[in-house]
Amino acid sequence: MRPHFHVAGIPVHVHLFFFLIALAAGWGLVDAPARLALWVAIVFGSVLLHELGHALAFRRYGCPAAIELHGMGGTTTGRDAERLTHRQSAWVSFAGPGMGFLLGALVWGLSRFTPLGQQGGLVGEAVRQLLWVNVGWGLFNLLPLQPLDGGHLLASAVRARSGYRYERVLHGIGIVTALGVLALAVLWNQPWMGLLALLFGVMNFEQLRQLPKEVRVPRAAAPPRRRVSPRREPDTASVSVEQLLGEPRDAPRVAARRAPASLRELEEDEPEGPHDPALVGAMLLESGLAAMAVRPLQSAFADSPSPDTGHALVVALLETGRFTELEALLAGPRATHLSDDTLTLISERAGATGHVTLAARAGALRHRDNF
Repeated sequence: MRPHFHVAGIPVHVHLFFFLIALAAGWGLVDAPARLALWVAIVFGSVLLHELGHALAFRRYGCPAAIELHGMGGTTTGRDAERLTHRQSAWVSFAGPGMGFLLGALVWGLSRFTPLGQQGGLVGEAVRQLLWVNVGWGLFNLLPLQPLDGGHLLASAVRARSGYRYERVLHGIGIVTALGVLALAVLWNQPWMGLLALLFGVMNFEQLRQLPKEVRVPRAAAPPRRRVSPRREPDTASVSVEQLLGEPRDAPRVAARRAPASLRELEEDEPEGPHDPALVGAMLLESGLAAMAVRPLQSAFADSPSPDTGHALVVALLETGRFTELEALLAGPRATHLSDDTLTLISERAGATGHVTLAARAGALRHRDNF
C-alpha cells in the first residue's frame, strides 16, 4: 500500500475512514467547529505518535515498520516481526502507550507549573483533550484484551514464561474484560467504549472457538520410545495442544500413573519421550495454526530432513509470509531434500507475491535436480 507521507523514515498510510470516525467520536462538539477541528487534529497527532512508538521499537530490534491509520485507530506492522523474542514483542506492545504517557506527562507538567494551566478557550480545551486522548485512551489500551496493546503485552509475557499452553486462557481473559468494559460503558453512557468492547469481545470469542481443544495423535505414526505393559491400548489418544507446545523438548515427562487414562501405562522407572515434532507441526498446520507449526517443523526438518517434512515446513512458511526464512532454507544444505512439487510451490507463490529472487532460486534448484 502506497504511503501518503513518512515520519522519521517510516511510511504512513491514512484512510479517509480514520477522519470520519474521529469526527463521529467528537460529534458532541459540532456546535463549536473550532473545538471539533482541534479534536480531530489532536486525535490524528496522538494516534500517529502512538503508532510511531511501536514503529520505532520495531526498528530498534531490526524490523522495518509501516504505519496505517484506519477506522479502528492505527496499526503498525513490522517486517520479519516473527523472529522477535517474546520479551522484545512485549516492549514493542508497550512502546505505543508509552509514547502517549510521555506526551501526557509533558502536557500535565506544563499545565501544572506554567501559566498554560490557567489559560481558557482553545488552549485549555487542547490541554484537556491531549490528556484524555494520550492518558485516558492509553490506559484503556493497556487492558488485557486482544487486539489492544495490553492483550498483546500479557500474551507475550505468558508465552515467554510458559510457551503457548495458555492461549485459550488468554482469550478467556479477553472475553471477561470485554464484558466488564461493556457493563461500565452502559453505566457511564459511553456508546463508543461499549461498541469497541463488544467488537473486541466477539473477536476473542471467535479466536477462542478456532483454537482446537485437543488433537488426535495416531499411535501408528509415533516411533517406539519406551517399554510398555501388555495391556491392550486404544488406536488413538487425545493430547491437548497445550501439552504438545507448553513443555520443552528436553523436559522429563510424568510417569504413566499420572498420565491420562487413554495413554498406555509406562514402567515406573522409565520416563516418556518427547512427542514427534514433525507430527506436532503437521497437526497444527492442518488445524489452521501455521504460525505455531513453524517451530516444530523447523526442528524436525533440521534433525531428520525428509521431503514430507520439508513440504509441510514450506507450506507453513508461505502461509505466514516468512520469505526470509524460505530464502535461508533454499540456500542451506537441506534444500536438496525438498521435492520438485515443493520447489514448484515456492516458485509459484513467491512469484505471485513479488519475491522474484526467491522464485528464481527455487526454479534453479528444481532445474538442477532434473539433470
